[in-house]
Amino acid sequence: MKFNHKITRVLLLAGLLATTQANAEISATGGFVSDYYFRGINLGDGGAYTSVDFEKEGFSAGTWWIDDGNGGNDGLETDYYIAYTKAFENFSASFGYNRYEYSYTSDFEQEFVINLSSGDFSFDIVSGSDDDDGLPSEDYSVYILGYSQSYFGVTIGTGDYDDLTDASWSWLELSFSGDIVEGVSASLNLGVKTDDLTGTQDDGYIYLDISKSFDL
Repeated sequence: MKFNHKITRVLLLAGLLATTQANAEISATGGFVSDYYFRGINLGDGGAYTSVDFEKEGFSAGTWWIDDGNGGNDGLETDYYIAYTKAFENFSASFGYNRYEYSYTSDFEQEFVINLSSGDFSFDIVSGSDDDDGLPSEDYSVYILGYSQSYFGVTIGTGDYDDLTDASWSWLELSFSGDIVEGVSASLNLGVKTDDLTGTQDDGYIYLDISKSFDL
């Protein structure tokens, strides 16, 4: 699953441009997290983030940045994503591509995602590749089941690296969200992660996410 770095970036930017030219709905979001967690794993300290998103007739694309401060690094994580969603009578299905890059290293991850949604439930199937500079790329898989209703959400997920026998984990996360003032949203997230092979459970985590979105 190794792709040329420049080609994939060009394809993603071309998707953004194509969506913009099609008079898409465009929005931007700015926010802050007290700690940076993703799929149950801590990826950095608290930091500010921002995103720009485009959507038109089932096609969506966007980019997201965060000052993650991971491991004392002073730099940015930049994500690119593109997807197409098809709605049916009782459910919807989407197929997308994500890419994660960092200003302080040439390492990156990329993944294909299938999302199935019905009512308040969703299920993600992720097939990814972690490209570590100077080392062979490592494939991984992630499966995520989500439930959300009104101000409450639950996420259960599991992930596994195909080439690293000690890199397998599961997590459970609860979220409580709402508007704290007009136009400003807050989400309180509580989670716990477990190493599947050793059965070791961490001490759990909690973080606050505050954000505001704008139509452009």
